[in-house]
Amino acid sequence: MNKTTTIDILSLNHFLIYFSLGIFFKNQYKLIILLSILWEIFEYIISHIDYTRDLLIKYWFVPEKYWNEPLNNKIVDIIINILGYFFGNLIII
Repeated sequence: MNKTTTIDILSLNHFLIYFSLGIFFKNQYKLIILLSILWEIFEYIISHIDYTRDLLIKYWFVPEKYWNEPLNNKIVDIIINILGYFFGNLIII
């Protein structure tokens, strides 16, 4: 596992995805928190099974240092997701 900073280029990606969700799905904070946690669990599982990790390394365009991250990055990802959703939720279309 590669040690990286807690905020990286994919943090912007997390923010924008959840910002978009906030624009279209208003006041669904429990769902957003649940989705964020489930995604991080899924990411953890696929990065810790030898077969799927090898497939990701071979075929996935995102470098391993971004998806095989330490726990503190996963927590920061969830916080960034919630912030993105919050700000998206403020947008009225």
